[in-house]
Amino acid sequence: MKQHLYPTLIATLVSTVFLQTACLQHRQLVNFDEGPPFDSLDKKFHHPTLRIQHDDLLAITVLSQIADPKATAPFQAAATPGAAAAGAPAEPTYLVDVHGYVNLPLAGRVPVVGLTTQQARDTIAKYIEPYLKNPIVNVKLANFRFSVLGEVNKAGTYTVGYERVTILEALSMAGDVAKYGNRDNILVIRQTNGIRQYGRLNLHQRNVFESPFFYIEQGDIIYVEPLKAKVGETADATTKYLQWALPIVSALGLLVTLFSTTQ
Repeated sequence: MKQHLYPTLIATLVSTVFLQTACLQHRQLVNFDEGPPFDSLDKKFHHPTLRIQHDDLLAITVLSQIADPKATAPFQAAATPGAAAAGAPAEPTYLVDVHGYVNLPLAGRVPVVGLTTQQARDTIAKYIEPYLKNPIVNVKLANFRFSVLGEVNKAGTYTVGYERVTILEALSMAGDVAKYGNRDNILVIRQTNGIRQYGRLNLHQRNVFESPFFYIEQGDIIYVEPLKAKVGETADATTKYLQWALPIVSALGLLVTLFSTTQ
């Protein structure tokens, strides 16, 4: 009687190993599956304040409360033709030079490096006031760029016309993490005021939203490292062989059971 159980036990063991392997691979592909559950209440997260850097392109528009098109005409022609990000509105753009200035019509060279876009608006308005009464100035970053490297489906450098991008949006633009990308330890390389910083993000953790590296900053480099090659290859080989072996072992077990019963 005990001999009749051996084939069944073997088939059960093989099935268990197969299921465990499948679950491991599934876990590697899922985000936000670790840590305390998400709260039902909304949370306020700190959004980083971006500061203007050298070589930034600024989209600057100047309007006037006076209904005279001639008053703002010097500011309507783009200073850097074709420099705006793809998909962004056609607006005058100005390059921040190596000294931290933008060169504006009438106002001349205006220092903006290290300022927020709001501070840059106020500064530019003061420079323009002698030539334009009560100017209305709008400033935004026109070439927010970052690079995504490693185990993603579309590695490259991406440029967008807005300033607030999360790690999830950046990875989405790069075609998401590839099959063998490591979601546990994504590296973000950031340079601020000549100082290089390194941050690690674990997409499995639900508290990833609270990381200071969750929001991407200008010039960030995102690197998705591969899973250990041997682990990946072993998992693939094991799954492949088990898919073939499971029905064979089950069939052999059934035949042995039938043969034993007829003895």
